[in-house]
Amino acid sequence: MLLASGVLSGCGSNKKESSVSESQSTSAVGSTSSSDGFDWDTVKQDITLDGNRIDFPFSANDLGKDYIMSKINDDLFGENMCYGSVDKPGEYTNTMICMVYFYGVKADDYNSSVKCSSIAFAPTLYVQGIGEGSSMEDAEKVFGKPYDTDEVANYYLSKSGKERITIYYDEETNKVEQIQIKCSVNEERL
Repeated sequence: MLLASGVLSGCGSNKKESSVSESQSTSAVGSTSSSDGFDWDTVKQDITLDGNRIDFPFSANDLGKDYIMSKINDDLFGENMCYGSVDKPGEYTNTMICMVYFYGVKADDYNSSVKCSSIAFAPTLYVQGIGEGSSMEDAEKVFGKPYDTDEVANYYLSKSGKERITIYYDEETNKVEQIQIKCSVNEERL
């Protein structure tokens, strides 16, 4: 059920970046959050996926020739959305990089210029240097206090209330397992 409950948004261009380092994570600490939520304009300036800086939101056309958008399907629950995966073609098989979601679009209406609303299931997604393996303390320094929590995730909302970052973490290690981003075209979807 994680597929349906924790979806967020993302974006992409094809500018190559070096691996996210500890210095990137600590340079962003404290620069993006307040008690009223994080500053999306600052946060969106430092998002990387698969080692590439990405812009928000992105379409299949924005990804460049190194990636393909595949498996575009309608939402499992019959809502007005479709989803697919971003894959990196390999010699024999493709590697899935992430899942993307397109709110307000059915699979039959999807085309390669439609921008995604959400990005999820992306182990190589880093936002302001925070991603898989980061400490939850560092995440809170960047995103502030979560507006909501449950047994598996903390939810952070932007100051405008239109963007949400969900961080799934391991309670025992207090380390980030996955980060997801969602930009809501329809605020009730947050």
